[in-house]
Amino acid sequence: MSVSFLSECKEKVLNRIDVLIPDKNKITSSMRFSALAESKCIRAGLIFASGNLNKEISDCALTDMAASIELMHTYSLIHDDLPAMDNDDIRRGQASNHIKFNEATAILTGDALQALAYETIASSTDLTDLQKIESIKALTTACGHNGMILGQQYDLDAESNKYDDIQKIHELKTGKLIQVAISMPHLGNEKQDNVRMILHDIGKDLGLAFQIMDDVLEASSDSTTLGKSNQSDITNQKLTYVSVFGEKASMEQAYALSNHCITKLNDSFILEEIKDLLSLAKFMVERKN
Repeated sequence: MSVSFLSECKEKVLNRIDVLIPDKNKITSSMRFSALAESKCIRAGLIFASGNLNKEISDCALTDMAASIELMHTYSLIHDDLPAMDNDDIRRGQASNHIKFNEATAILTGDALQALAYETIASSTDLTDLQKIESIKALTTACGHNGMILGQQYDLDAESNKYDDIQKIHELKTGKLIQVAISMPHLGNEKQDNVRMILHDIGKDLGLAFQIMDDVLEASSDSTTLGKSNQSDITNQKLTYVSVFGEKASMEQAYALSNHCITKLNDSFILEEIKDLLSLAKFMVERKN
């Protein structure tokens, strides 16, 4: 993986978020604490890498899309860490939001970040009206009651043995937002429909591979390396790929999915246009945290 590529993506996104959230009060301080924390910004990276396949979209437009995706992702992490959910004290190498501030502020902060994610798209001066509508619709669908939220509910149900489809949990809770990230640069432009559909399918497998590797890393790594608790799944009796299939088989599945995505990218597009996507597909399973 080109470290410089992800670093450049991260810099653009964090600079944009810094502007979007001026430090004015307790809520904005809390928003900045989580949204500007050290992170991989993989979803943002997918947007920029995917944007290489659309010559009609500007870097500024991609930056707004990437900032929106990262704000949405950060909201989901804050709520996921709450005592009512996973009750995790560490996130991105620092105290979870509800530990740094308090539970009520963390809930409000997550709500505010979600709203800002939509606002960032809606107020962008670099996106067409159709791009804005389609992007907001895609985000809403991916993160709503038939997407990430439903995946979170299934995840909670699995703790009490009321749900046992681990693949469905991962596809909804993690995969949906990754699918949106890789396909968003092609929304609102019918000339890009074929590209978008191919990438949307690839995003499903890539999202699943990413979350399976998360399961593996949490079972095999330490909290310092991960930047979050490595005991959360065990403590909460989470249903994971590792708990169901074992570490070796889970890792093999993650690599198989990643390799399938790489093959499909190579079969569908010109190498020069997908080199960053290929690198990300590898990085998502080869990473150490």
